[in-house]
Amino acid sequence: MLTLTSSRSSSVFRWFVLSIFALLAAVSLVAWSADAARAAQVPPRPDSGAVLDQADILSDTDEQRINERIGRGNEQNEFIRAAVLTVNGVDGDFEDFTRQTAREWGVGEAGRNNGVLIVADMDERELRIEVADGAREVLSDATAEDIMEDQLEPGFRDEEYAQAFTATLDSVYDQSNPEAAAQAAADRERTGNIVMWVLLGIAGLVVAVVAGSIVWWSKDQKKVREQADREIERYQCEHPDEEISDEVRKRYYKYRSNHRKPPKDSKKPPKAKDQDGVERDVQYASTFQSWLPLYVMYPAIYSGTNHSISSSGSSGSAGTSFGGGGGFSGGGASGSF
Repeated sequence: MLTLTSSRSSSVFRWFVLSIFALLAAVSLVAWSADAARAAQVPPRPDSGAVLDQADILSDTDEQRINERIGRGNEQNEFIRAAVLTVNGVDGDFEDFTRQTAREWGVGEAGRNNGVLIVADMDERELRIEVADGAREVLSDATAEDIMEDQLEPGFRDEEYAQAFTATLDSVYDQSNPEAAAQAAADRERTGNIVMWVLLGIAGLVVAVVAGSIVWWSKDQKKVREQADREIERYQCEHPDEEISDEVRKRYYKYRSNHRKPPKDSKKPPKAKDQDGVERDVQYASTFQSWLPLYVMYPAIYSGTNHSISSSGSSGSAGTSFGGGGGFSGGGASGSF
């Protein structure tokens, strides 16, 4: 009788242990499945720039301008690194999605937790400004809510999507400079109280400034052309058999006007894509003689336009929005349109 009882007790114990292991395995499987599902819905980070328009509401020009705004903002401050995302619906909670995306994209600099991700869901008409803990030191939740109400929501209701993102980014980056933010707030308050005579005064001042700027710009461009002409004339004296076309001359005028001084950090030359889409180091040409062979080889880079510079890697240096991803604990603001 004792042996039978011991055998039954042993069987019950084994069954209990196996049940516990089965339960733990099931819980782990559910958790893993949830993580996998959540990871599966996070879109891939942009290959270049800091804008991913999955909802296709922005033109190529819009994306370029928004990327340029983000690039300027990143270079001019150390407190905020921003990115933009549009989607057509998400699985699950919208805020969970934006937070997880910000983490997996690595928005912000490593160790600084200064990322800001601006997201629009066109299907559910939801908006979110996701702010990491470090960025909240200059961009509080209350301020993010004000920006949401004043900039992002009105722009989306009017279907001015690019303008909404740009205005939102302007306000977000303003917060990285407390004095600029205070000045911007004061300017917005004064705008509501400006009377007609002030507007007329401003209009007159603008006309005067514009006229003065045109005169200054004309003189400045004349000096640039004169300097360029002297360099070209010197080159032609040294190379009498080579003829310089009007098109080449115009290109050098533009290059000389936009590149008057060498870059500050000459050890790390900027990069740009040539006419074949290949990324190359951009060299500074101080004279026509040094510029001409570069232009002949890579006209897309040395044509004088302000080509877009790209940063390789994701170290979180100035100009890039990625490299961190930490500190996204729920700060920011949500809205709808």
